[in-house]
Amino acid sequence: MVDRKAWAPDSLMATIDPGQTEVNFAGRKRVVDGVLTPSEATAPITPEQYGDQDFIIVPDFLKPEECDRLLGMFDHVHGLVKHRKVGVDFWEGRIVYMADVAAHDASAAEIMGGFQKRATAMLGEFYALTQPLWTDTVQLNIWEQGSCLPPHTDNSNPDGTKHTTPWRDFSSIVYLNDDYEGGELYFTAKDRVLKPRRGMLVAFSAGYHHEHGVLKVTQGRRITMPAFYTFDQRKADWHIYPELNAPAPAPAATPAPAPVQSLASLLVQPQTRPTGSPLSILSPGGQAPTWQPPGKWRPPG
Repeated sequence: MVDRKAWAPDSLMATIDPGQTEVNFAGRKRVVDGVLTPSEATAPITPEQYGDQDFIIVPDFLKPEECDRLLGMFDHVHGLVKHRKVGVDFWEGRIVYMADVAAHDASAAEIMGGFQKRATAMLGEFYALTQPLWTDTVQLNIWEQGSCLPPHTDNSNPDGTKHTTPWRDFSSIVYLNDDYEGGELYFTAKDRVLKPRRGMLVAFSAGYHHEHGVLKVTQGRRITMPAFYTFDQRKADWHIYPELNAPAPAPAATPAPAPVQSLASLLVQPQTRPTGSPLSILSPGGQAPTWQPPGKWRPPG
């Protein structure tokens, strides 16, 4: 069983109620077809307030040239994969996966891999986590004019019906452009609106405390790079962690006596490298790094 409370006693997560409350219900009612009807308390999150939130906002997480590189790769690859079925009507034709980018341009995929590793580390530090996080996907998404997304969490449904990704514990988004209108991020429980800026990272917990929706894009197109994180290693994307998908050795047809080995051969073990993943370039030697808790937060033993 995965520990869903894998953080230090003094973590911000210890103060967050993951369940929904009346503020969630009220916040959802304010958003109809991507249009927010503000309450008297609704307010924007200003740049001066970025550091005061109980979630992460980093204005210039990616450099402009990195954003441009990924935007160019999205336009190049999207046309090749937009007819692929992903199994969720809302996202059909809108997703370019990290593996898609890696198959065409390894250096562009390295930007996505670097984002995933840095964001995972930031989440671990910010929330004083005591267990490693694993990424279950890194994507590039397009939001055309008229697109919106109702308030939601990334791991549960408010009516209690089965969610498609209940294992997710944290989420993050990097915004690759800001030359569009609308498309703000609205947090229901906080009644706050965040206007994304190019290169900005936003990362938060996956429960109702950070329930969020995307307001309607009224002009232009919005391109984002989301990723999702879990304490459950079984849900890790094997494209990102190729060593998790290393093939098991085939059993011998007939047992054979073990050959006599020299002491030198016993002391020097050969190193093998998993193959078959276009993302193996992101983890030389097949050892994809994952965030580990800092020493002061590591569980005893």
